[in-house]
Amino acid sequence: MKLGSRAAEAYVLLAGTAFLLLAPCFAPEGGYASMTAFKAGLYAVLTLFFLLVSLPDLPRPKAFFREPARLLALGMLLGCLLSAVFSPWRRTAFLGGSRREGFLHIALYLLSFLLLSCRPLPRREGLTVCFAGGILLEDGICLCQLAGFDPLGLYPPGLGWADANLRYAGSYLGTLGNAGQTGAVLSAAAALFFLLILRRGGKRYLLLPPLLLSALVLALMDVTAPMLALGAVLLFSLVPYGKTLGELLRWGCLALLTAAFLFLQLLGWGPALGLTLLSLACYLLERRLPGDRPCRAASLCLLGFLCLLGFVFLLGYRGWYAPLREASALLRGRVPEDAGSGRVYIWKQVLAAVPAHLWLGTGPDTLSLRNLSPYVYEAAEAGRTVTLGIDAAHCEPLHTLVCCGLPAALCHLGLFVCAGVGFFRRREAGRSCAGAALCYALQALAGISMCQSAPVFWVLLALSLTEGGLFSETDEQK
Repeated sequence: MKLGSRAAEAYVLLAGTAFLLLAPCFAPEGGYASMTAFKAGLYAVLTLFFLLVSLPDLPRPKAFFREPARLLALGMLLGCLLSAVFSPWRRTAFLGGSRREGFLHIALYLLSFLLLSCRPLPRREGLTVCFAGGILLEDGICLCQLAGFDPLGLYPPGLGWADANLRYAGSYLGTLGNAGQTGAVLSAAAALFFLLILRRGGKRYLLLPPLLLSALVLALMDVTAPMLALGAVLLFSLVPYGKTLGELLRWGCLALLTAAFLFLQLLGWGPALGLTLLSLACYLLERRLPGDRPCRAASLCLLGFLCLLGFVFLLGYRGWYAPLREASALLRGRVPEDAGSGRVYIWKQVLAAVPAHLWLGTGPDTLSLRNLSPYVYEAAEAGRTVTLGIDAAHCEPLHTLVCCGLPAALCHLGLFVCAGVGFFRRREAGRSCAGAALCYALQALAGISMCQSAPVFWVLLALSLTEGGLFSETDEQK
């Protein structure tokens, strides 16, 4: 048992540092393609090492099947296996196509989740500190790229971040390659840091730099789904963490400060500065007022008021920010096909292809072989037409549905639900990880699953079920 726990600790540590940061620089075959292949190989090596070391030291199966998430993971594993076995493109289904996410990688996700979730992980501050350091370095690299530099050789010669989706197809950022993958990881990490600080405060305020820098990078890269997912977790954290006046004021301090960075592009510098000053006021009040006064009703009323305010704001929005205009049109019953950078068009194409192979799909990572009509849009600034083939559904459960069939998709969606239930109902030790997994799941409803970012969800969901935690026992008692 000791060897397996040490292997689990090393696996989590390497996943948050080496896997996150290592990337091929100036690859001659093209930065993004080489980075995807490199990350796929690195993930396979790290995970296989963990599985091989852990298998001889399996924990006792006591209470294993009491956890719905483990049963759903086993169901998804079986569904994806059958889909790959009966696929008309069996080789691609097992090894993966352009996204490098065939059955073999999906099996690594699920097996690592199952072993990690039933392994009591030691409470180590170092795991959180190293992960926070890795996210800080990732933020620094992203900020360099957003400023026009190319330290990783990720962009075509002579181009940079500003040319994304204009002079070349796609948008690339960070050591994970795809901007959407980077956004998924940064939003989940920011949610984790936010919830860890919110839970206890104290020295956990040292996690503020990676939290705020990640929020700033999300704002500057302007990838909507991760921003909205992080905002939703910040808002609904009022439910489990708004029981006393001290918790409510700490939530106000952290949420206002994070929102000032996260929505900087939308709000502008003036409102962002106003939110920062309000955050400071909440911090000062927290230091002076009695923090143990019950405040549950006020927290729930505040949550309801903010939700109603957001609904009314979206319903009447007529501003310049395209995602909010599209959300407003959706609330009024108008859904243009180009909404969400073409996601509505892609979802319609994918849903039309589902009935032909409803139960087993055509195998993992085979959507590009289904010959769906490509998404075509006019890049007016570049003066050309861009054609994008559909190799992902831009919604992870929908992608599982079309590739692996209905049973696997229901299990996949059920695991997302487990993250949400854990966030609201799990004990303190696993709630922060469950909230971060929920943040990933929310953005994944409009995102792509790839081996650069998907392991973050599986590790966080597993850590939300373990008996250990991210901080030492002495810290828990403070």
